Amino acid sequence: MRTKIHRYIYLAGLCIIAFFLPLSEYITNAAILLTITNFLIEADYKKKLNKLWNTKSILIFLLLFLVHVIWLFNTKNFGFAFSDLRIKLPLLALPIVIGTSNALSKKEINLISAIFIGGVLISTLSGLLSDYGIIFKPDTENVRNLSVFISHIRLSLMICLSVLLIFYFMHEKIIKNKFLYITLFAIVIWFIFFLGMIQAFTGLISLIVVGLIAFGIRTFRETRKVRRIPMMVILFVVPSSILIFLGIQIKMFYTPTTERTEVPKFTANGNPYYNDPDSRLIENGNLIYADICEKELYSSWSLRSKMNLSKTDEKGQSLLHTLIRYLSSKGLRKDAEGVAALSDEDIINIENGKTNYRFAGHRSLNQRIYNIIWQIDVYVKGGNPSGHSITQRIEYVKYGMILASRNFWLGTGTGDIDDEYKELYIERRSEMEPQYRHRAHNQYLTFYVTFGVFGAFICLFAWFYPAISDFKFKNYHFAVFFLIAVLSMLTDDTTETTTGVAFIAYFYSLFLWGEK
Repeated sequence: MRTKIHRYIYLAGLCIIAFFLPLSEYITNAAILLTITNFLIEADYKKKLNKLWNTKSILIFLLLFLVHVIWLFNTKNFGFAFSDLRIKLPLLALPIVIGTSNALSKKEINLISAIFIGGVLISTLSGLLSDYGIIFKPDTENVRNLSVFISHIRLSLMICLSVLLIFYFMHEKIIKNKFLYITLFAIVIWFIFFLGMIQAFTGLISLIVVGLIAFGIRTFRETRKVRRIPMMVILFVVPSSILIFLGIQIKMFYTPTTERTEVPKFTANGNPYYNDPDSRLIENGNLIYADICEKELYSSWSLRSKMNLSKTDEKGQSLLHTLIRYLSSKGLRKDAEGVAALSDEDIINIENGKTNYRFAGHRSLNQRIYNIIWQIDVYVKGGNPSGHSITQRIEYVKYGMILASRNFWLGTGTGDIDDEYKELYIERRSEMEPQYRHRAHNQYLTFYVTFGVFGAFICLFAWFYPAISDFKFKNYHFAVFFLIAVLSMLTDDTTETTTGVAFIAYFYSLFLWGEK
């Protein structure tokens, strides 16, 4: 009886963690603590220690946590170090608890997966309600706020995993009820739409790449030609279509909406134009700092709007700069005639901080792609990366590589990486504003900077060896999770946040060691 009670508590704890991962950091941590407490009270330590000792892959994975403890010898900022160790505790606790407890059945794993999908669904629907101002009412101009409970990057990874788990349910015909089958398909469509809605490229790219890998493996295992040929066509058409779409977007970005055949010196009213010959910044292919007459902009703007052009727009940006960019996006000259050509809707867009007429509508994936191309274009032309997520990441990697070379052998130590980054930004007189000065946003590089070449090798060994040695790539659940995690670590410090660590430690342990 006692054994059954502990078993039920263990299963309940795992279900609570799964459900609240996308909903609440605090309840997730409380559920983790519940499973640990139940594990300790259950006792039977001899059996558990034997199982732990005989499962070498768990011991190796624990090095991922232990390396943070070992590298305290190289640390000065112990306050940051102990805070980091606290965040990383699930990497120590969950593999031991899940790996040495009685294994779960396939039915129980499917139940936990379904509960997790339910939590993700509630989290995304909450974002939709927030977008319409029904709950929370955040600043929905910032798409990150549509993930109302956790980081939008972490949520996008959970959405990606949910979609691939649903495909498993559908493909394996675990769901036999037609209505439920259609419902699951609708949820997949909604999840993909929500990824586009929050413009989560990390999640979208992960979903596309991992989905194509899984589909490709399934295709080459298919023995019936009547099914294999269409599957191979799909496998070719999908990535090709994506590449063509991106090519079209890039071409549209650099193709001017109006041809500029001459460089005028004066406006129709006889006022001189300002042209910056050194600036190559563009909006919809049109030069931004060309054909500008500020005198006419001020006088003509005052006839169209009550907002002072020398002040800021609703987003806190320079209203004059917003107007210049918006006019450029439409291929209009920045003079009285250009302002007169704007519609009343255009004026409202400019007041609201829209820098491009293409951004006037509701958020879309096209806008995000345009914005990414624009960020890269500005960065290549010497622009400040502050506030631009893609180009900031390039800077983070650059500074990370400098720190890695300076601390090649032993790294900065567990607690000093943050301080080292801050000092380097000051030393190099970084253009980035202080609030945007962060760490690498690349987990592999963060390992290298923190622990040096030896410590980074230990981390990578601890991360990859258990997955390979246990041949769990044959396990669909673990394979898709692991690939999502591997990809996420290229663009984010996935194990440096509480939710990220819980996500990694929980599903790695559950799918690798938790199942019969």
